[in-house]
Amino acid sequence: MENLEQTIAKILAGDPDLYREIVGAYEQTVRATLAAMVPDPNSVPDLTQEVFIIAFQRLSSYQPGTNFVAWIRAIARNVAQNERRRWYRRREMEEGFRTEVDCQVDARVDTLIEDLPEDLLDSLKDCFGKLQGKTRAVMDGFYFKDNTINELASLLQVSTSAAKVMLHRARGALGSCLQKKGNCRVE
Repeated sequence: MENLEQTIAKILAGDPDLYREIVGAYEQTVRATLAAMVPDPNSVPDLTQEVFIIAFQRLSSYQPGTNFVAWIRAIARNVAQNERRRWYRRREMEEGFRTEVDCQVDARVDTLIEDLPEDLLDSLKDCFGKLQGKTRAVMDGFYFKDNTINELASLLQVSTSAAKVMLHRARGALGSCLQKKGNCRVE
């Protein structure tokens, strides 16, 4: 950027609209610095704005004649490091919660299974055995093989929407079969 020192002096003298020129000239540098450092690429646009806000607030601390790119990159690195710490803390917390939830769910599932009528599991096996073709494949893949909807769609060579519809209909067929056997109530 030509006349960077003059532009900064004018901004500090009361013409903040000129700051757009600085943003335009250095935005790609800031984005590249952030993208190289943060774990979530989706956060780069917001972090870029944050860097330029901080730089604007601290513009008076910039020493004319020094390397402006190094100065703004230092701000970007600090913002990126803070974001990395936040991201890793959040991930760590989510993992802790996920583990805790899994333990609680596992304990409750065992209790629920023990309280189920014996004939319900037999009815469920019988109804599941009556499912055929893609209907059975979608239920088996989703519930027993832990496939995602996207994986099922690929395996069955259908669209994701079609796989969702198939899963919905398969659940309905299973529910209808259980209802006919008297093991499922619709409320």
